[in-house]
Amino acid sequence: MAEVLRGLEIHPLDPGETAIEAFVLIKLLDAQGETSWSYRTTNRLNREELLGALIVQADVLRKELRDEWDDTDD
Repeated sequence: MAEVLRGLEIHPLDPGETAIEAFVLIKLLDAQGETSWSYRTTNRLNREELLGALIVQADVLRKELRDEWDDTDD
């Protein structure tokens, strides 16, 4: 992971937690200096499980953004 994310930090896991799989979304600069997106996964990551996790994360983010929008209407 250090080779892919050289110079970047990832939030640590809570004490007692052990990482077993990972999906990493990466914003990058390509060889021409343009920004782009890429992703990397660990070898054994199950695609159905990944899809479920991404859907949950998208739903959580959507709710947080909606709640922020609702708070600004006061």
